[in-house]
Amino acid sequence: MMIDAIQLMKEKLKGHIDARDTERATLVSWPNPKIEIDGDPHPYESGSIVIADYLQEREIEITFEVVDPEPAILKGKLLIPSPLEVGDRLLVSRMTGQRYYVLGKER
Repeated sequence: MMIDAIQLMKEKLKGHIDARDTERATLVSWPNPKIEIDGDPHPYESGSIVIADYLQEREIEITFEVVDPEPAILKGKLLIPSPLEVGDRLLVSRMTGQRYYVLGKER
C-alpha cells in the first residue's frame, strides 16, 4: 500500500517544477553553449548562459603516493568530461538581464 502511494505521488509530481523562475530548455549546441527556452522564439547564446560547475568539463590535478613495491609519487591531471550533450533537456533559472542559469539536466 505504501509503495502504491509513493508511486501515485511520483506520477502526480512528474514534470512539475516547484519554482516560478525555473523553466525548461533544450541544449542546441555544445561546448559553445546555446539553449532554446520552451516558448521563446529565439535561442540564447553563451553570453547569456551561466552553467553550473558540475555540468562543465573539469580538470583536476592529482598526486598519488605509491608505497609498494617502492615508494614513489605520481602526479597527473584527471579530466572529468561534461555530462551535457546536444539535445539534452535542461532545467534553467531566469536571472536578471535576460540571462539564464543552467541548474541541471532532466532525466
